[in-house]
Amino acid sequence: MTAYILRRLLLAIPTLFGVLVVTFLLLYVAPGDPVQEMVGERADSATIARLRKELRLDEPMLSQFTHYAGGILRGDLGTSYITRRPILSDVLERFPKTLLLAGTAMLFASITGILIGVLSAQRPDGWFDRLALGGAYLGISFPVYWVGLLLILLFAVTLHWLPPSGYGGFRHLILPALALGTRSVAFLARITRSAMLDVLNSDFVRTARAKGLSERAVVLKHGLRNALIPVITVLGLDFGYYLTGSILTETIFSWPGLGRYVVNAISRRDLPAIQGSVLFLSVIFVLVNLLTDLAYAKADKRVSL
Repeated sequence: MTAYILRRLLLAIPTLFGVLVVTFLLLYVAPGDPVQEMVGERADSATIARLRKELRLDEPMLSQFTHYAGGILRGDLGTSYITRRPILSDVLERFPKTLLLAGTAMLFASITGILIGVLSAQRPDGWFDRLALGGAYLGISFPVYWVGLLLILLFAVTLHWLPPSGYGGFRHLILPALALGTRSVAFLARITRSAMLDVLNSDFVRTARAKGLSERAVVLKHGLRNALIPVITVLGLDFGYYLTGSILTETIFSWPGLGRYVVNAISRRDLPAIQGSVLFLSVIFVLVNLLTDLAYAKADKRVSL
């Protein structure tokens, strides 16, 4: 197991280095002048020159990259141009809120999607199966921002059951978690149904039924357990997406997570904040993929550790 983890971590190094280079180049490919954005249009040339020297923007590109990479290796993601706070502090302050939203959405999606998939596979082509497949196609087709606005209109504006946005108690978490997890419910239902149909038609399941096992035991112990192998991969990929791609959801519901922090940094042209956030999210995504591979190897003994 240790050797497997080390191999996966070594394979992640080139990916993270590529992200490091790309995030650094954001400073040069992004239109406009970040110093001009900081000081405004009426600043004098002396102030602009002083800030350029302070931010090392007057140095050659290789020197800037060396300083940037050295700071990353020391755990320093830089300082925000706008707030003048360490970016790592801002990221660590907001990431738990994103993790809470992603975890809740994943819990909702996994329970609902797997349950629908199992029930559909038990009676294929029945009325529930047809209804579930139709709902799955719709769920995959609807964009998250449209689902979010629809949920706000229904449960907050019309019914007044839940708050439309903001961060607070559990009631504030329900709508963004539903909006974020809807697509995964549809996708997991389809994947689970397909995997369950393959397993339930296999020889060892027919043998279990011939031995007189109850249908519940056959479905849960023999069917679902073996059908979860492809589902684990989908869960891992979706959870990584939730942690790194919930920007629209956090913006729609004014959720103070890392996604909204990135949106604010982009709108204010805070390039160090964008660089640090993207690099942090890339590391998180790599770690989630590693955990997914470990879970997959644990579930499928044929995978060599």
